[in-house]
Amino acid sequence: MSPEPLGYLAHKKAPPGVPFPFLWTTCAARRNKPVTSVSFYKLAGDQQVALALACQLIQKSLKMNQQVLCLVADDAIAQQLDEKLWGFQATAFVPHALGVDNAPVAISTDAEPGDHHQILINLQPQIPTWFSRFDRVIEIIYPHPEYEQAKRDNFKFYKERGYALSFHDLTEKFHG
Repeated sequence: MSPEPLGYLAHKKAPPGVPFPFLWTTCAARRNKPVTSVSFYKLAGDQQVALALACQLIQKSLKMNQQVLCLVADDAIAQQLDEKLWGFQATAFVPHALGVDNAPVAISTDAEPGDHHQILINLQPQIPTWFSRFDRVIEIIYPHPEYEQAKRDNFKFYKERGYALSFHDLTEKFHG
């Protein structure tokens, strides 16, 4: 049925090759990758408490079938986290590997993320340039003057660029 009332001539179709009179941008495909969300966890303890929290967050992520890249400052910290994951829970195994690997959990000091893209736990003071390829970034803050200031700068960086931020103050609740 024609949208014109009876007795009126119907509009002719556009000849082939003539663009439609509406914008194609309204029909554009939606972005299928969500914007990276960033969570900050503030602790009262030292670096060892931060590693214990990282273990808990890793285990929680694995239960949700998420791959995790844990970025640490140096090989000594990587080794400490590796040891904590081996003895973290007597009833559960946390599959992990040192270095960028295809394991569900990778512990790395490298400047390259490998194939990981779901969760980044950043235990380095600075933000890696490739952080936005991850669905979620977790920044763990513990009391150390230079480290705390670096994490404040990180928070400011993410906020200025409009990333979804959440802040969890665990200073009273989490003691490793």
